[in-house]
Amino acid sequence: MMGSWARPIQFILRITLMNPSHPLAAVDLNLLVVLDELLRTRSTTKAARRLGRTQSAVSHALARLRVAFRDPLFVRAGPSLSPTSAAEALEAPLRSLLSEAQTILSGAEPSFDVARLERTFVLGGTDYAEIVLLPRLLPVLRRDAPGVDLVTRFLGDDVDRALQAREIDLAYGASLRPLSGITVEKVAEVPMTVLLRRGHPALRARMTAQRYARLDHVLVTPRGLPGSSVDASLEPLGLTRRVVLRMPHFAAAAIVVAQTDLVVTMPADFAKGLAHRLGLVTRPAPVPVRPSTFFIGYSSTLENDAAHRWLRGRVMEAGQGARTTVKSGT
Repeated sequence: MMGSWARPIQFILRITLMNPSHPLAAVDLNLLVVLDELLRTRSTTKAARRLGRTQSAVSHALARLRVAFRDPLFVRAGPSLSPTSAAEALEAPLRSLLSEAQTILSGAEPSFDVARLERTFVLGGTDYAEIVLLPRLLPVLRRDAPGVDLVTRFLGDDVDRALQAREIDLAYGASLRPLSGITVEKVAEVPMTVLLRRGHPALRARMTAQRYARLDHVLVTPRGLPGSSVDASLEPLGLTRRVVLRMPHFAAAAIVVAQTDLVVTMPADFAKGLAHRLGLVTRPAPVPVRPSTFFIGYSSTLENDAAHRWLRGRVMEAGQGARTTVKSGT
């Protein structure tokens, strides 16, 4: 869709470039400021005063404008100037163009109406983002931005390259890195919990660090890497665990746990929802496992994209809402 600024720019430049001997590079765009003041004041004297220039400088600028536009633009009508039809046709698009230019130069944002936004965003992340975030995010999008569509992609260790190449608009995960061209922002810290099947032998006695370490574990690692905060917590105690299965998806890990004697340690908000659906049991980790810290990541070129900024704000709210639910126990 053509932006509101494009039509006046095209209109003015089309007239400006009617004479091929005057390419845009040869046109002093400051002349447009003079033209705007002449259209407002209908006087070279008043325009000069408002612009802080001499009358002769404004008259010289008008002469150059007449050459550029191949039109007199103004004719003398008593003590004032009367615009030609070509000058009158320029007035509205010229004012819009200069307003947009002022907005760009001042660093202010152009008007942005999310209700009229029509755009598809591609989100990269694990099934954690899909299951925890999307139920909170989508009602907001449907209410406030009905023209916005989402596509989700699982990328694993390819997420950095995809962000840099802008193949995805936004990533959500616990292992995003602020590499070249990537902006990373912290969203929330989510406590970790142990998930195991109802009737698991480990539930017959108090779960100590030693008993926990001796269990068969599933490690969820979207990037496919070994090690986690659980291993870092066991190491000072002189304990290690056996990771029987390493896989990229949280929900698949929970299904495996529901049908075996394996256990998995995962973010509490996710574990709580899966426990309810799959008939599983959650238990606090018997060692001080560091909370899982979640981030959003995006191409730094999208930093000032108004629509993208609005979306990432809603994603952050959804992620922080999930954390609040865990803390409140609701």
